[in-house]
Amino acid sequence: MKKDVTFIGTIHSSYKTRADAPRQGDDEMCEIEIFKEYEQGLKDLEGFSHLHIFYWLHESKGFTLSVNTPWDDKPHGLFATRSPHRINPIAYAAVELVEKKQNILKVKGLDAIEGTPVLDIKPYIPKIDAKSEAQIGWLSEKNFLKPRIYEFKTETEWTERKKGICRSSSKPDIEIGCPPEFGGEKEYWSPEHLFVASIEVCIMTTFIWLLEKNNLNIISYQSKAKGKAHMVGGDFAFSEIELKPVIEITTTRIKDKIHTLIIDAGKQCMVSQSLKCNVILRPSIKITD
Repeated sequence: MKKDVTFIGTIHSSYKTRADAPRQGDDEMCEIEIFKEYEQGLKDLEGFSHLHIFYWLHESKGFTLSVNTPWDDKPHGLFATRSPHRINPIAYAAVELVEKKQNILKVKGLDAIEGTPVLDIKPYIPKIDAKSEAQIGWLSEKNFLKPRIYEFKTETEWTERKKGICRSSSKPDIEIGCPPEFGGEKEYWSPEHLFVASIEVCIMTTFIWLLEKNNLNIISYQSKAKGKAHMVGGDFAFSEIELKPVIEITTTRIKDKIHTLIIDAGKQCMVSQSLKCNVILRPSIKITD
C-alpha cells in the first residue's frame, strides 16, 4: 500500500516554536503559501468565509496511546484527545479566511508554527460540518476551553542573620540563606543554587517523562549544572546555565534517540522555557554492555 504524501504549501506564522503556539489557535494572522504548481486549485475559494486546513506537525516527536490533557487529571486514550503527539503527525484546524491573493491565503485561528507543511485545504460548509447534536464524551464534564492552571506554593520564614526556612505542603523544610558571595554561609541553600537546581531537576524529570512516552529505558542518569551570573546594568543577573547530563544505556541502538530526547527535554522543560538566560545542554551518553 502506497503511503506517500505530498505537501502542497507552507504556513508562515509568528509562532517560531511549539511553546509559542496557542492551543487551538487565536486571532493572530497567519499566511498559507500554496506552491505555484497547485495555485489553480485555489480557484473560487474567495467566497468561503472559513476553511479546513490539514497540516503536518514536522516537529512532533513520538507518541503515547495514553495521554494526559490540560483539561483533566486522568489520562485518556490518544484517539479521544486532540494531542499533537500522534502516530501520524497530522493536524487540523478550522480557520477564518481573511484574504486570498494569488497563491497566498491570510487566515485566523491557526496554531501552527513557522514552516509547517500543508497537506490539504477544504471549504468549511456549516450544513455539512456543524453538528449541533454532537456529543463530546468525557469533555462534557470539563470546561475544556479553559486549560488547567497549576499553582506551586511555598512559604519562607526568616530565622536569624541572613538565613531562614523555606516550606511547602507535604515536603521537608529547606534551610536557606544568602550565598557566601553576598555575606551568607555556605552550608545553606541560596536562592541562586535553588534557581540552578530547579532547571537541572526540571530537565531530568522532563527527560524521564519522554523516556516513558517512547517506551525506552536507561541504566542511570546524573547531571552537573553551573550557573554564571555577572553585572548587568548595575545588578547581578544570570547569563547562562550549563548542564552536563551523563546518561548510561545498554546498547548503541538507542544512543541517537536518547540524545534527541535529552535535547528535547531541555526545550520542553517548563522552568527553562520561563527564563531569559541561555540554558546550554552538553549531554554525554555512555554504553554499558
